Amino acid sequence: LQELLGLSRYPRRMECYDISNISGTDKVGSMVVFVDGEADRSSYRRFRIRTVEGANDFASLQEVLRRRLAKLGSEEEERFPRPDLVIIDGGKGQLSAVREIFEEAGIADIDLISLAKREEEIFTLSSEGSVLLSKRDYSLQMLQRIRDEAHRFAITYFRNIHSKNALASVLTEIGGVGKARRRALMD
Repeated sequence: LQELLGLSRYPRRMECYDISNISGTDKVGSMVVFVDGEADRSSYRRFRIRTVEGANDFASLQEVLRRRLAKLGSEEEERFPRPDLVIIDGGKGQLSAVREIFEEAGIADIDLISLAKREEEIFTLSSEGSVLLSKRDYSLQMLQRIRDEAHRFAITYFRNIHSKNALASVLTEIGGVGKARRRALMD
């Protein structure tokens, strides 16, 4: 993977990010972590998007990465070690949006790529065009596995939040059901 994509370092710790929402409601982001090609589920993180209005995946990715990168160089870096490679679920636009955050934070020692779903194109900061690998290539299959896991994790979190919010809104419309009763019913 390092050779194929021209990465500056061996990608031992890889983090992959994805955003999930429906028409801009209940926006969430996910971060999955793979170390030496294997999932490290205890390091997975979920993010609720707080500052973005509407369905703006670029701004949502920027918020998530801004929050994640803020942990580097802080006392929390032990719990959130520096990744060797950051993978974004998306294409060239998503990669450019996240590149802005890397530049804003002054981070140049973490490789950054994106993986677009349709053609399984890999975009890197070091090449103008996309990198296309054989569908049978183990490196591509590993990237797909990481990306699909980030997508699954984001969708699961989104569905959880969305179903709670949908149920809560129905309960608020019922007369005589107060906050305590709604909470008891939700539990």
